[in-house]
Amino acid sequence: MKIEVIEKGKKPVEWIKFRLSGVPVSFANALRRVIISEVPVLAIEDVDILKNNSVLYDEMLALRLGLIPIKAKPEVYLGKKDFRVAFVLKGEGPKTLYSRDLQPSDPEIVPAFPDIPIVKLAPGQEVELEAWAVPGIGKEHAKWQPGHAFYKQLSENEFEFYVESFGNMPVKDLIRIAAGVIREKAEEFEKWVKTQGKKAKEKASTKP
Repeated sequence: MKIEVIEKGKKPVEWIKFRLSGVPVSFANALRRVIISEVPVLAIEDVDILKNNSVLYDEMLALRLGLIPIKAKPEVYLGKKDFRVAFVLKGEGPKTLYSRDLQPSDPEIVPAFPDIPIVKLAPGQEVELEAWAVPGIGKEHAKWQPGHAFYKQLSENEFEFYVESFGNMPVKDLIRIAAGVIREKAEEFEKWVKTQGKKAKEKASTKP
């Protein structure tokens, strides 16, 4: 397998284009699917709304919060089942609350983009809430989707990939972690095949 970076950039989001060669189309498709749906990232899952007389219902406000990409170093939360980080959002109109107004309990874990509008408050309207971000994967819910990926096939075992991060993590980490997920799946499958083969032999040896 060979990877050659063709082009990369950081606007409007961080992205990379690379050539992948020496692998079958099944591997290329597996990499694309894992990048999209099986790399864990943080997203707001639980919201405790203390005050809200804005134009948005509580449920809509919570939905908007859940779709804000949360940036964190992967090693902070990977492999930690009960990991949670809290955010506080508070404001009174007239003003617009943005993602930058979410105050995290950990200053290293913040919204990936500061200028995402959450809700516009008119005079007399107020919002106060607490929210918690937890790890998840894209196949559970779109809010945990870490990025976008697609490829085109150049010849039998050569592909041109485009991958972009939604801001939760650097695009290189996104690809690295996706490759690790594929490796773990392959190891689990190999272990399962060996176990089934052993059981088949034991069963055959006990036959009269």
